[in-house]
Amino acid sequence: MNRVKLFNHYKTPAKIVTKIYDRLLHRTITDFGVTDGQVINMFDYFQEATDLPAVTVKTEDLNIPIEYEITVGANFSGVANGDRLIENVGFIPGTIGRVFYQEFFDQQGNRIGTDLWDWRGFRSATQYFGQNGKLIAQRYYTPTGRTVLEEYYAQDTAGNPLLSRIILKDYRGEGDRFFQNTDDLFTFFLNELSNRDTETTTFIVDRPGTGVKPLLALNDASRKYLYIPINHAVNPNDPVHANLDGFLEPAFAHFSHFDGFITATQQQADHLATRFPKARIFAMPAVTTIPLTKEQTEKVAPSQRRPHSLLYVGRVGQDKQIDQQLRLFALVKDRVPDATFTLYGYGDPKYVTEMKQLADSLKLADSVTFKDYVPNLQDAYDQYQVLINTSLADGSPLAMMEALMHGLPVVSYKFNYGPAELIADGKDGYLIDPGQTLAMAEKIVALFTDESQLAAFSDAAYVAAHTQWTRRKVWNRWQKELETNVTV
Repeated sequence: MNRVKLFNHYKTPAKIVTKIYDRLLHRTITDFGVTDGQVINMFDYFQEATDLPAVTVKTEDLNIPIEYEITVGANFSGVANGDRLIENVGFIPGTIGRVFYQEFFDQQGNRIGTDLWDWRGFRSATQYFGQNGKLIAQRYYTPTGRTVLEEYYAQDTAGNPLLSRIILKDYRGEGDRFFQNTDDLFTFFLNELSNRDTETTTFIVDRPGTGVKPLLALNDASRKYLYIPINHAVNPNDPVHANLDGFLEPAFAHFSHFDGFITATQQQADHLATRFPKARIFAMPAVTTIPLTKEQTEKVAPSQRRPHSLLYVGRVGQDKQIDQQLRLFALVKDRVPDATFTLYGYGDPKYVTEMKQLADSLKLADSVTFKDYVPNLQDAYDQYQVLINTSLADGSPLAMMEALMHGLPVVSYKFNYGPAELIADGKDGYLIDPGQTLAMAEKIVALFTDESQLAAFSDAAYVAAHTQWTRRKVWNRWQKELETNVTV
């Protein structure tokens, strides 16, 4: 999302391409400061709904017969004809009565169909259900109500719906087109974006599992790049010889099909170049700093932040070793009684619960806060003093870069990729050998208990980030790499 904003800022047309059918997409992107014109979704494209103003539709706008009785609820309203329930009208979460779906029932009370409403206020699709209550078909519409897509489902061995066919109805007046699954439809969609572009299209794939195969199927003149957001090796400690990640393997097996492979760190680019010397591989910073306004010339000093506050930003998963973070924070709190620890990020609910229980058992419940996922952390970074990272491996430690941009020293385990390249050990953070929780706790305590050292580290982090990752410098690198464009 930030990349699209960067490209658009420098007057280079760019859009985020998404695949999944998502009726709340155009509400969600506003949380990230992304506009409708900066996103193009596959279903929006075929539904002729890529440029559509939002209108609010409520129950009273649905032309429900006047003789029907409507029982209004908080999340949905029931519509009855006498004693018989005709339909339920569900509301979009977080809104007051904004229509999200209508589910219809037969005389026996079985659900037979559901109309799905888009956030922008049009009936987007209808689901049809068999006698067993399982989905058997889905139909998608344009905002004017014309059917453009049909999906048909069979039952798998467990009796659950399995997509068996997609029909793109009379596409551009050229008759029906048939697809076996959404992957095939997505490949066709990318072909259409490329074919109907008056200039040469450049695709940058950020999700290998979604985009590699469709790009391999594109044999046109479009330029194709793969951004690698993960550690490329199954064994992160053997990046040059270990098997490749399963999503990346097809791309590197046909590396000549791609115009380039992009990593967030030079170290990862070097490792990949050693493995694939004939492939074009380059590093590109994953963040940019924006020039400060007159009101923002004052940096947020550590003394202006929450005292003795530790921060973690990222996925809450076992490979991030959150348990080690909690245990080493307990050591920190023994030395700095008013210390606090806040974790931002999503994770498997079971694992998150286990980590909360661990915090309770360590008697940290009053000092540790799990904040879940937050779309925009720009203001939050300015509230904390130190960022921690105990990952086993990472391909693009975005939070580490963002923290340094906000003047947070980073204390991190050494791992591939990021820490050694981003942190100047002993100047704007510390690099700790993996598993050395006591050593990490000692460094955090040292920063918390020495205000002058913390301030010096904060200044160094701020200066380094705002020297290396300015918006102009990152944009110039993008221009250079994309214009070079030597296909191997």
